[in-house]
Amino acid sequence: MEVQGRDDVKVRQIRQAARTLFLRHGFAAVSTAALAKEAGVSKETLYSRYPSKEAVLADVLEHLISAGQLGTTSSLTPRTREELEGALRLLARELSGELMEREYIELARIVIAETPRLPHVGEIFRRAVPERAFQLTTELLGAAAKERLIGEVDLMAAARMFVGPLVVHAMTTVLLVAPQLSADAPPPPFDVDPHVGLFLAALGEAER
Repeated sequence: MEVQGRDDVKVRQIRQAARTLFLRHGFAAVSTAALAKEAGVSKETLYSRYPSKEAVLADVLEHLISAGQLGTTSSLTPRTREELEGALRLLARELSGELMEREYIELARIVIAETPRLPHVGEIFRRAVPERAFQLTTELLGAAAKERLIGEVDLMAAARMFVGPLVVHAMTTVLLVAPQLSADAPPPPFDVDPHVGLFLAALGEAER
């Protein structure tokens, strides 16, 4: 989605106001009048930047993607199984950290509620972490395969096997828990080491 004046001051004010109000009240309960008031702009200014409230939500999600920190492993080229194991642990910790981020979880709840009516919003949100996670995992495994550190595998299938348990952990310990309960009792961290160990054992090693 293209936002007119994406980087101008008014857009930043509207985007921040939207994040605040959507996370506090949910998407459906926030009117454009309330959004404009929170942003400190007129409704005319809001509509000159965004054609609709849905477009504001889409931009918030797009900004979440561009501001994400996931990607430290993208430049790594493991030369040994030990280096590969370390890179996978780093990726798992980064991904788990983003998936468990409270703002990400609260936006996920909004998107789940709105996707039946606004399918494109769900697609944008999917790119925020899961699609990037699959891409980074396949790139890392592809580099490992070239170094003959793992056996011959379908890289995307392997990436799903690696990322899937992290997503399930975030869903079952945060997303599906009432917000006030998850705030009172921080969720248990994902157990990275055994996950990576089992994953590497399943991949096996290339024949020498």
